[in-house]
Amino acid sequence: MTTNNNTAVLKKALMRLTPHYRKVVFFGLFTNLMVLAPSWYMLEVYDRVIYSRNLGTLLMLTVMVVFIYMIMESLEWIRRSMMFQASLQLDHTLNDQVFNAAAAAKLQNFNFPAQRAFSDYRSLKESLYSPALAGLIDVPFILIFIIAIFYIHSSLGYLTLIGLALQTIIACINQYRIQPQMVKANLYALAAQNYFSSITKKSEVIQSMGMLDALQNRWQEKQQGFLLHQAMASDIAGKNAALSKLLQVLQTSLVLGLGCYLVINHSLENGAAMMIVASILAARVLAPFTQLIAQWRTLAGALESYDRLQELLDSFPAREPGMALPAPSGEITVENLSYSLSDNLREPLLRNIQFKLHAGEVLLITGPSASGKTTLSKLLVGLIPASNGKVRLDGVDVYQWDKATLGQHIGYLPQNIELLDGTIAENITRFGEVDHDLLNQVIDLLQLHTMLAELPEGINTRIGSEGSFLSGGRRQLIGLARAIYGNPAIVVLDEPNANLDEAGEEALQQMVQILKSRHTTFVIITHLQGIKTVADTMMVMVKGQILRYGKPDEVIASLQYQPQPTSARSSS
Repeated sequence: MTTNNNTAVLKKALMRLTPHYRKVVFFGLFTNLMVLAPSWYMLEVYDRVIYSRNLGTLLMLTVMVVFIYMIMESLEWIRRSMMFQASLQLDHTLNDQVFNAAAAAKLQNFNFPAQRAFSDYRSLKESLYSPALAGLIDVPFILIFIIAIFYIHSSLGYLTLIGLALQTIIACINQYRIQPQMVKANLYALAAQNYFSSITKKSEVIQSMGMLDALQNRWQEKQQGFLLHQAMASDIAGKNAALSKLLQVLQTSLVLGLGCYLVINHSLENGAAMMIVASILAARVLAPFTQLIAQWRTLAGALESYDRLQELLDSFPAREPGMALPAPSGEITVENLSYSLSDNLREPLLRNIQFKLHAGEVLLITGPSASGKTTLSKLLVGLIPASNGKVRLDGVDVYQWDKATLGQHIGYLPQNIELLDGTIAENITRFGEVDHDLLNQVIDLLQLHTMLAELPEGINTRIGSEGSFLSGGRRQLIGLARAIYGNPAIVVLDEPNANLDEAGEEALQQMVQILKSRHTTFVIITHLQGIKTVADTMMVMVKGQILRYGKPDEVIASLQYQPQPTSARSSS
């Protein structure tokens, strides 16, 4: 169960990095003071060496300024290390949460761009130790240089402030004009990426029927939208960066010119040396803003990434650890279950589903397409939350049950067999530690010996991405083997015989019968008549409701009467 403590999780994680950045700011004070070293060196050379021609003094001053440079660069290295450590701490804090939130979002919405979530996370982490952020942190320290310029002469200070004000205006305009273009560019880029992904998953159909050119034109429209808005943003940024650089160079010269005027009028103490120092400091005042404008992409991208990640983590917060629960016995209770894709329950996908299964019972679910069977299977294993009602295992809400603990007691075969890159053995054993006794037991139950013997490396054959080189029947058998591996208490199978031949269907029926005798509870969505002989109950669904529920033979016999949908509960 989630609580308010889980909201704004990203903001809280970033706030925990404050101690790192306090040290960065602290060391930044010294590094920015040390930037004055060249000016100090120039003044001392003019004052002590030029007129005295004392080489010993020059050597001493040179050694001192080199030492200051070494200290300054050492402190800069420490600052960068601290910022990098901050990004590592964020990664340690949020890595699992981002992964789980992206997986949950993908489960709820198949079109959710999970890759973008990880890209946003990487962008945010990299921004934490980027030169752009370092420049932003250094902005307050320009006050040091402004004070120094005012100390030289107030007129030079006011001229510098005018340049700083103009530079600030340029930075604000840059962000104001670029942000809308980047938002549009990102929307087009995401649309193009999703469209391309959907095309590649259906490449056989597209190629065989000559649809590629037409689909490519549609993809190009989205891609061109992305390139157009990105080009507009880059054009704006380029103009502002050039203007900012021009202002920085111009201010250096203007301060130098004003300083020269003051020297001529004997209004500048220490004369030409202070004139040059003031021009150097004036350029330093504008340097952080110039750097920020030049690297607008980094900070703008990080801000957009932050907003999207915050929304993702708040929408799919980490669940609080619950009380340790014993392994489920196999009893399933469904209470007044309804499910809708939104909070509007006027047209739910499921409506008022009720039934109960004892350990070792087999429920056969059938019905026409779009009757809610697959949605019900997802609710039974806790993949999605019910809009109303509950699915309980031994009285505990299955959705609230910790999946890491419950998963080993659940077997699930979805309609689309989802195999992962790895060996067949790794897929069957759910990428955990291989128990060869349990693995051999599964192979015997589904009679996989012949299939495995035909593969290059047998059970250790790597199947690649999604097992695409395997036939539909082989993929189905591997998925079935994974579902029953480890003797789960509850097994939910969605169209398990969709790609099986006659031998595979016989093996499936035999497997169900054997595991039923071992008190495994089955919920099987199928039209396979042979399963009816081992099923205890049968459910017929139409338009998200139960049309018939009872003993298989009785349900089949009653269908000729075409009764109205109803709710049903098996006898205890």
